[in-house]
Amino acid sequence: MKTSAVAGVMLAGLVAAGCTHQSASPRRASVESCIQFGISAIKRHVTVISVPAACQGLTRAQVNFAVGSALHAMADSAHGKARQRKRAGKLSPFLAHLVTTVPEQRSRPPASAPAARQASRTTLGLVALFTWLITVGLGSWMMARWIAHGGLRRARAGQARLPPSMIFAHFGLAVTGLLAWIVYLVTGLTSVAWSACVLLLPVTGLGIALVILSLPERSLAASTISAAQAVPVGAASGPLRDDPPPARHPPALIVAAHGVFAVATILFALLAALGPAKPRGPRRRGCRPICAHGLRRRNGAGDTS
Repeated sequence: MKTSAVAGVMLAGLVAAGCTHQSASPRRASVESCIQFGISAIKRHVTVISVPAACQGLTRAQVNFAVGSALHAMADSAHGKARQRKRAGKLSPFLAHLVTTVPEQRSRPPASAPAARQASRTTLGLVALFTWLITVGLGSWMMARWIAHGGLRRARAGQARLPPSMIFAHFGLAVTGLLAWIVYLVTGLTSVAWSACVLLLPVTGLGIALVILSLPERSLAASTISAAQAVPVGAASGPLRDDPPPARHPPALIVAAHGVFAVATILFALLAALGPAKPRGPRRRGCRPICAHGLRRRNGAGDTS
C-alpha cells in the first residue's frame, strides 16, 4: 500500500514536471527583456561583450533605448541630476559594447528607382539624337538638291518664292541645336538641353513657312510641265527666252519623312529635358548610437569632475 502511494506521488510529480516543461516556451526578445538584462548586468557588475538572447533581433534604436533605460533606472537612486549623470557615467562601461555590437539596418530597394529613371532619360536623349541626325541628313540632301538645280540662280533672278536666307537660317539653326544636344549628352547639363529645345522653336517655324511657300511654286511647276507637254514640237516658233529652268522640288515622300522625324525629335528632346535630374548620392539615414555618444560625454564629465 505504501509502495503504491509512493509510486502515485512520483507519477503525479513527473506529469506535473512534464506539463510545466511543455508550457514553458522560450520567451521572445523584446525591449523590456533587454532593459531587464541590462539592469541585471549592472547589478552583478558584468561587462556585456556580445548581444544576449534578451536583445536578439532588436534594431540599434531599440537597443539604444534599452541601454539608456537600464542606466537611467540604476542611476535614478542618486539624488540630483549631477549625481545621476556621474553614476550613469560610471555604470556605462558595462553596457557600452552592447550598443556598438548591434549592426545598423539599411534599406536598399529605394536606391534602384532613381537609377531606372536616369537610364530612361539617357535612352530618350539618345533616341532624340538619332532622329535629329536623320532630320538634318534629309534636310541637307534637300538643300544640296535645291542648290544643284539652280535654286540660288532663280533666287538671284527674282523668280523664286523661297528666300535663300530663310533656307540657310532653317538649316543653320537645326545644326546648331544638334551640336548643343550632343554637348548635353556629353555633359549632362539640363540647361544645355533646354537651350537645344528652344532652338527647335524657330527651326520648326521656318520649316512650316518653307513648306507653305513651296506649295504655289510646286503647283506652278507642275502646270508648266503639263503645258509644255501639250504644245506640239513644230508650234514652238519665235525667239527663245533665256529664262532659268523651273525649280525642281524634292519628292513629296522625302519632305514628309523630314517632317515626321522633325516632330519625333521635338517630342523625344522635350521628354528627355523634362526628365528627373541626375540623382545625388543617397543620404545615410540611420540611428546614430546616441546613447553611446551620451555615455562617452558623461564619462568625460565624470572624469573632469
